[in-house]
Parts: sequence; C-alpha cells; structure tokens
Amino acid sequence: MPAGAPSLAERFTRWRFRHRQAFEGWLILTPILLYFSFFFLFPLFSSLALSFTRWSGLSGSPVWVGLANYIRYFSDSSYVQVILNTALFAVAILLIQTALAFFIALLLNEKIKGRGLFRAAWYVPTLTSAAIMAQVASVFIAPNGGVINSVLLSLGLPPIIFYVEVGWMRVIIILFSVWRGVGGPVILYLAALQGIHPELYEAAQVDGARKRDLLRYITLPLLTPMTIFVLVTGVIGTAQIFEAVMFMSKGGPANQTNVLMLQIYQDAFANSNIGIASAGAIVLGLLLLVSSLVNIRVLSRGQIAS
Repeated sequence: MPAGAPSLAERFTRWRFRHRQAFEGWLILTPILLYFSFFFLFPLFSSLALSFTRWSGLSGSPVWVGLANYIRYFSDSSYVQVILNTALFAVAILLIQTALAFFIALLLNEKIKGRGLFRAAWYVPTLTSAAIMAQVASVFIAPNGGVINSVLLSLGLPPIIFYVEVGWMRVIIILFSVWRGVGGPVILYLAALQGIHPELYEAAQVDGARKRDLLRYITLPLLTPMTIFVLVTGVIGTAQIFEAVMFMSKGGPANQTNVLMLQIYQDAFANSNIGIASAGAIVLGLLLLVSSLVNIRVLSRGQIAS
C-alpha cells in the first residue's frame, strides 16, 4: 500500500458516510425484505420448480416431467372445464358485484336516516368467515329440510335438488359470492364519491344539468381510477373463489362447478400430486396477471379518451 494511502477501514468508513442514507434505508428494510423473500419469493420459485416435476410431497424425490403438467392442464377435458368454470364465476361475480356496489354506494352517499347502520350492514358479511357463511348457506339449499325447499313445499311447489342442478348451483354460488364480497367495493366507491367536490355538481346544476347528466359527465369519469382499482383487485379475489365451492357444491355436479383453487387443493392434499398442483397455481397466477393487465390497459385507455 502506498505511503499516506488510506487503509481499508478508513475507505469503508468514508464510503459508508457518503452512502449513509441508502445504507440506513436498506438496513431498516432488511426485516421486511427477509419476510417478503421467505413467504413470497421462496414459495413462488419453489412452486415454479415443482410444477415441472411429479412428486407426492410425502416420500421420495421430485421426478422431472418437463411440461407434462402444463400440457395436461390444457389438454385434459376435466382441467379445461375447471379453467372455464373459474373464468365464468370470476366474470359473473365481478360484473354483478361491481355494478351493485356502485349503485349501493350512490344510495348510501345520500343523506338518509340510519346511513351508518346501512353501511355497516353491507360491510359486515365481508368481515365474517367465508367458510362459516358457506356452511350456513348450505342449510338454505339442503334437499331435505332446507329453508328454500321448505318454503317451496309450503307453497305447494316441487322441491329443487340444488346439488344435481348445474344451473341452480352456479347461480347460488354466484349470488353467495356477490353478497359476501360486495361490501369492500361499496366502501371504496363511497370513499371516492365523498372525494368529489360538491361545487362541481352545483356548477353543473346551475348550467341546467339533470341528475343523469351529473352521473354521466361528472361522477362516472371521476370514479374511473377507483373503478380500475376495484376491477383489478376484484378479478384477483373472484378468480380465487374457494370456500363457496368447497362447502356448498364440492365441485359438483359432474365437475361443473369445480374451480382452480379447489382443484389445486384436491391435487395437492387429496391426490398427493404436488407437481400438478404447483402447475395449477402457476396457471392461476398467469391468468390473474393477464386479466389484470388487460383491465388496466382497457380502462386506462377509456379514461384517456374521455
């Protein structure tokens, strides 16, 4: 080392002083980064690696099978049906839930008596356990002694065996999911509505605007960012529907209400096939990513055009 040159410790001290803010920032972030890596990155890359293998998860070592699991997902008719069912439920629940949440938020934004009580009533189902609520809903559709069939019999009408009626079972699952999940979007739309300045409405009314004009030209355009957020987060939630199917239909009849989350659960824990379950998780993640990007692109383009 040349004479008068700083030592390694001195150079490190100087470097740390010049970059002290970044050093302190990364030091503060270290716990959350470790948490994120352990509970997100590690499971993600582990699932991706296992999706190319066949493994029971209990004994032996994973056996490399390449793209066989993914090929099965898009060639086996039962798995294709599961993907179609998931898409059907996600789209139906998302559209009905978003539209209903918007109109409920409009009503709850008005100055009415007991407004706080009504807001709480719509939000409480979101806080309850989905598994418990699904089991309660099963009492209503039970073939023998169920609430709905008891009412039908009292009216002299034939009972409905929901568990063998594909159409009815799908409708029940959709309605249950909408009822339980509509509270979150209602709160979000309420927050967005209350952020719109009343002066905008007053100025428009002075110019002769009617209520439907206020809704069309002021409320809807200003709520577009919130609508994008509701749709993107909504599609992530609705595509991961699980409890309603698990406890109400169990995927039946004839696999017509089975969804990706339930299929992943069955492959992993009932069929002891961690490989194809991991492939299903990756497929679900990719579908959610693509649908979210499409939603953002389409709605953002519409916002710019308006």
